[in-house]
Amino acid sequence: TVDRDGNQVFDPSTAEVVEETGEAPPAEPGKTSCTYADRYISYASTTHLNHVKWGVRVDWCYNGKTVSNVRAYDYMKDTGGGVANYRGLIVNQLTYPGKVHYEANLTKQARIELCVVHYGCYGNYYPLERFTLGNNGSYRLQQQK
Repeated sequence: TVDRDGNQVFDPSTAEVVEETGEAPPAEPGKTSCTYADRYISYASTTHLNHVKWGVRVDWCYNGKTVSNVRAYDYMKDTGGGVANYRGLIVNQLTYPGKVHYEANLTKQARIELCVVHYGCYGNYYPLERFTLGNNGSYRLQQQK
């Protein structure tokens, strides 16, 4: 959809949503453990022979009480044989709900153009990945295509 200023914006009501959860071994009492999640969103290329894949990897540490050392990056896992142009992040947010960092919320949304050589680009995608990272090493992920 387009906002009143003519900017393309993400419309969650039109997105395909995938949700998943992941577990990690519990932290040993009094010790900090670290883990990661590496997930991607896939789109068919123009010819449907290849796929365009945008990924997010997040690393974090936990001790059963808090989440710490959150590091995350996004990347193009596959450009579909060169048909995708990565246009960067439009949302890159890390928040902690409350003063005690018992969990962290990470949201990344990219802009990806799909193009046909010699003809130009025919579509934009705005994939979004939203992680909720737990103090026990678990995570919840919501992906929106």
